[in-house]
Amino acid sequence: MSSPEPDLSETSRILLRKAEEDAIAVREFAGNPEIGDSIIGFHAQQAVEKWLKAVTAASGVRHSTIHDIDRLIEIVEATGIEVPLDRDRLAVLTQYAVPFRYDELLDAESLEREVLVALVDEVAAWVADQIGSGA
Repeated sequence: MSSPEPDLSETSRILLRKAEEDAIAVREFAGNPEIGDSIIGFHAQQAVEKWLKAVTAASGVRHSTIHDIDRLIEIVEATGIEVPLDRDRLAVLTQYAVPFRYDELLDAESLEREVLVALVDEVAAWVADQIGSGA
């Protein structure tokens, strides 16, 4: 027998917690030159992805296995929620979801780590305004 699917508020809480774990990794790793940009970019992408999915779950929309940040923003906006974040800067993170981690041939510019930390913090603040820190 399978366990029941978590309700949307529980899903939002789980996603918020997991997103914050990734955001902490971004903040902690950013100052360490021995940690590669791909690792930091991955955690930034994961934090943003989970936060966007938490917003959709709180709005009554079940999230899927989408990793594309731009597409997730479209889904959030389809719920009637305005996303006043820099969509272009966020969309760039999608490359860190899967392709950059497994394809050494991708030609990505090096990350501006302080800028990335500020972007992650900006998304965190926006999500907190949308659904609070604990859903």
